[in-house]
Amino acid sequence: MKKLLLTLAAAVLTFSAVAQISHDLEIYSEDGLKFTLILNGRTMNEEPTSNIQILNTDKDYINAKIVFEDESIADITRKNLQLANPGTDQSKTNKPVSVVYKIVEKKGSYKLKFASRSDKKIQPQSTIVIQESDPSGVEISNGKVVIRW
Repeated sequence: MKKLLLTLAAAVLTFSAVAQISHDLEIYSEDGLKFTLILNGRTMNEEPTSNIQILNTDKDYINAKIVFEDESIADITRKNLQLANPGTDQSKTNKPVSVVYKIVEKKGSYKLKFASRSDKKIQPQSTIVIQESDPSGVEISNGKVVIRW
């Protein structure tokens, strides 16, 4: 009976550690274009911004849509946008990462391009952070909005 309880306790701890894997995603516009981000059909920011950071999502892949404030610019849609480490090596793919994508202009249209991916530490809860600063580099005092996921 003791062995069974110890085995169950070890299994619960193992599953708890796996369940805590959470990734961060940041998307920004190189040109400072303001946009609204929609992930898996859910609007992340009501006010368009040029940089948005989603903290602690448990999704490895996300369907993303970027709708620009300037309606003359076509939306960007990416199905299965990868957040997790690529590959099949479980020692790397089971780790939380911080991923950055940037919006770049290429041949007259805008694309979402991979910028970087790095390991991160596990965070306690999901948060979306929107940071806005004016072009002079002075941060707007009311420009930070935190939304619990």
